[in-house]
Amino acid sequence: MQYNNEYKQEKIYKNAIRRKGKLNLRKIKEWLRKEVHQYYIQKLDAEQKDYLEVVSNYIEYYNRRALRCKMSFYGTNLVKILGLSGVTLAKIIGENADKVDFSTSAAIITTMCLVLEGVNALFRWQEKWILYRNAQNALMREIRQFVVKEGIYQEKENSFSFFVEMVESIIDDEARKWNSCMKEQKEQKNEEETGRGE
Repeated sequence: MQYNNEYKQEKIYKNAIRRKGKLNLRKIKEWLRKEVHQYYIQKLDAEQKDYLEVVSNYIEYYNRRALRCKMSFYGTNLVKILGLSGVTLAKIIGENADKVDFSTSAAIITTMCLVLEGVNALFRWQEKWILYRNAQNALMREIRQFVVKEGIYQEKENSFSFFVEMVESIIDDEARKWNSCMKEQKEQKNEEETGRGE
C-alpha cells in the first residue's frame, strides 16, 4: 500500500512537470506546498500556520516583483544592445545601398537607446530586482529554519515570537535599504546640480 501511494505521488509530480511538453509551475507549486504541509506544517498550531501563510504571501509578492524587475531590466537592455548593434549594421548596409538613409536611422536608434537608459536609471530595475530577491531568499531561509527547528530556532522556547521578529526585521530591512538607495540618488542628483551651478 505504501508503494502504491508513493507511486501515485511520483506520477502526480511528473505530470505537473510535463504537461504537453511545457513546465507547469502552478502544479509544481501546489504539489510542493502539499508536501511541505504534510511533513512539517502539521506540527504547528493555528496561529503559527496563519502567520506562515502571511509570510508565504510576502514571499510570493517579492518573487513576482523580482521577476517583473528582472524582465524589465533584461528587456530594456536587450533592446539597447540590439539597437546599437543595428546602427553598425545600418552603416554597413548604407555603404552598399543608395536608398538607405544611415544618419536618420542612426539618430532614431541612438535616441531610443538613450530613452531606454533613462528609463532604466529612473526605475532602477536591477537594484529593485536584487533587493526583492534577497528579501525573498531571506524569508524562505527563516521559514525553513523555523519549521524544522534548526539554526537559531533549535533551542529556543519562544521560537515563534523570535521567528515573527526575524520576519518583520527582514521586511523592514528591505524597505530601509530601498529608502536609503533613493536618498543616495537624490543627494547625487543635488550634488550634480550644485556642481553645474558653480
